[in-house]
Amino acid sequence: MSSGTHERQRGTTIMRLTTLCSNGNSMKPLVLGATGVVMCGMLPLSAEAQVRLAMGGTHSGSSFYSYQVAVVSDWNDNVEGVGMTIQELGGADASTQGLLRGEIDMGIAVTSSDHQAVEGEGDFSSPAENLRTLYFFAPLPLNWVVSADSDIQSLDDLNGAELNPGGRGTATEGQTQTVLDVLGIEPDYYRAGGDDALDAYQNRNLDAFVKAGLHPDGYIQQAHSSRSIRLLSMNSEQAEQVAEAYPYFSVGEIDPGDHYGEQTSPLATVQTGIGINTTSELSEEIAYGIVERAFSEEGIKAAADGYVPASRIDPLQLTLDVSVAPLHAGVIRYLKEHGHDVPEHLVPPEYAE
Repeated sequence: MSSGTHERQRGTTIMRLTTLCSNGNSMKPLVLGATGVVMCGMLPLSAEAQVRLAMGGTHSGSSFYSYQVAVVSDWNDNVEGVGMTIQELGGADASTQGLLRGEIDMGIAVTSSDHQAVEGEGDFSSPAENLRTLYFFAPLPLNWVVSADSDIQSLDDLNGAELNPGGRGTATEGQTQTVLDVLGIEPDYYRAGGDDALDAYQNRNLDAFVKAGLHPDGYIQQAHSSRSIRLLSMNSEQAEQVAEAYPYFSVGEIDPGDHYGEQTSPLATVQTGIGINTTSELSEEIAYGIVERAFSEEGIKAAADGYVPASRIDPLQLTLDVSVAPLHAGVIRYLKEHGHDVPEHLVPPEYAE
């Protein structure tokens, strides 16, 4: 892709973000008014030879934001020609919308959000024919969290209860409402950003929230540290009913272990997948270099520095198992060169052998 194409793709906002990042080898947050907190992957002095890219991030209180910071730092150091920044956008839905508007080059992705974008449903007014998957890095089970001293003992008890369904604008928010609609459960939704919902829980203004992810989860740990939590289990009939209604969900289990005190284990729930998406505009060489690093032993180790469960997951196999949108041509080339079969529905039209 030409440098002119990249500049048109991101627009003046992203250009300002990259120019505000000073030289060096570390990362630091910058508060930039309406753009929010941006983690800047510092560019070396040879930055003129690099492609400057922007990634859409989830909210900074999420463990997945820590994952993004870790991998972006690793890619900036180890993927040739890449200098990347993170722009906090608040979740997969918001990130994917920004991606499709050309404001960022890649972003946080969830299978449910990708499904809506590909089909032109929900917040996506038309099918996103240029949406492409880079890779998925973790299964994303829904955790139904309530205060340990509340009377809420099951999902059915959420009827009429105040519940934060996930940070405002996140895929979790939409998934929670979808699940409860299928089950005929009608809570009183407490709509708020992730940080505000956490504050409300800690200050005893909220008894229940939903957070997606594997354990240990930093957000849930933070909630538990100030006010003990209890995790609810779906029953098998509920989980199967949701998975049958929406195929991008699957039935799953979560094991909270002893991270939040004594918890029943395992717990039944439904899950999607979380990863990184992009568009067909990203160059094939850049996409290839990113997944080559992300799928490597060294790349997985670097990712685990930001998100501990990444060490237990094979992102290559997960990508083949859960992807909804077509894979990027650079990802296809990497997979085929390494002997992997790719399902036909994941091969994009622009890919050439």
